Amino acid sequence: MKRNFQFDGFSVIRWGGRFIDLHNAYDLEALGTDLNGTEVTLRFSRNRYAIEPDSLSAKVSLRCTGNVKTAFNNLNEIAAPPRDEGIEIAYFDEGCDWVSFTDEQIAARNEPQGLHISFINGFILRVYCDLATFEDN
Repeated sequence: MKRNFQFDGFSVIRWGGRFIDLHNAYDLEALGTDLNGTEVTLRFSRNRYAIEPDSLSAKVSLRCTGNVKTAFNNLNEIAAPPRDEGIEIAYFDEGCDWVSFTDEQIAARNEPQGLHISFINGFILRVYCDLATFEDN
């Protein structure tokens, strides 16, 4: 998976010399795919907890494209709705079970297969893709 960012810890994106804390400074606004299933997008809006909010984009997104596949954990065990507070985003590789994810150091040694996105209610989404792109909107 190629990407234009790195994680600095879990859910903190290091991108273009900036650090974007998706866990604390942003709320998940939307998670979806395009109609033909070739793209998965996560859109975030800056929240009131952001430190130095004027230095952060009001909206950011993470797009996964190219050979996209998605996988979910056991949805029968998930409480609804998938609230966005406490969201964690990191990488996963072949060695990860459903509750594990890898950090940037492991990803640098062993190319990650995709993104691991977990919610406070137990919902986990994994996105396999060729390219993950972080952008501000």
